[in-house]
Amino acid sequence: MDKLNVLVAYPYCTPDLMDKMKNFPQDRMRFLLDCGAFTAWQTGKKIELDDYCKFVETCNPKPWRYFSLDVIGDADKTAKNFEIMLERGFKPVPIYTPGEDKAAIDYFYTKSDVVGFGGINAFMGKKRKGYVNGIMSAAKGRKVHLLGFTNIEYIKAYKPYMCDSSSWESGARYGALRLYLGKGKFATIQKKEFKNKPNEQIINTIKRLGIDPYKMAKKESWHGGKSYSRNLCARSGVHMSVDIERHTKTKLFLALATNLAFDLLAQGFNHLYQIGVKK
Repeated sequence: MDKLNVLVAYPYCTPDLMDKMKNFPQDRMRFLLDCGAFTAWQTGKKIELDDYCKFVETCNPKPWRYFSLDVIGDADKTAKNFEIMLERGFKPVPIYTPGEDKAAIDYFYTKSDVVGFGGINAFMGKKRKGYVNGIMSAAKGRKVHLLGFTNIEYIKAYKPYMCDSSSWESGARYGALRLYLGKGKFATIQKKEFKNKPNEQIINTIKRLGIDPYKMAKKESWHGGKSYSRNLCARSGVHMSVDIERHTKTKLFLALATNLAFDLLAQGFNHLYQIGVKK
């Protein structure tokens, strides 16, 4: 059964957003809870382990899975948090960070059936693809979550258990978007291209996603929270997530941080489910 895969970081789990997710059919959604360490690292705010544990314990809806509380740049503190969560009876997905002793990977797999690998984009830069090759080799066929990494060629080659990305919102941010065409293929389009008629495949894909492609030529269609471009990005992202899981079994989670982002993804999923995207 196709499902809406969403990842939300703990700092963004407001009561309103949790209510929205709670009201979505639970058998059609996987809610993956991220601890928010990267967000905390970027903003200089600290996440207390006790607060995070309490949220995991009491939040509604319950997360399908949740990550251990890692500390960016501090492997020892990250490992300690993981051990404390285990002692308290939690079953978090542990996170391996670049530079950590590789022996930790095998240890993590004795405690969890899946291990998350972080810092791929934040710290590895141009070396990230080589780093991912090393991750998959070290995992030896065991379940892996690649945090913030959704390179389609790598997903098709390695078929990781799961991964996540916020890139589905790029069209709303930069005035250009990657339209998912199906079967792991994309078309990168910019708003200026709609002044002329895009090729037939792009037009038909946009129509299939329930968006009027001819309105994309208007300037206002690329601005605002509920713009046509942002709706298109959301539906394209959901299409990608569903299609990738159908063909590779990889659960590709769409990261979000706002009520509106969830609304757009939920509407996109409902539309795709109703029209029945072909395999």
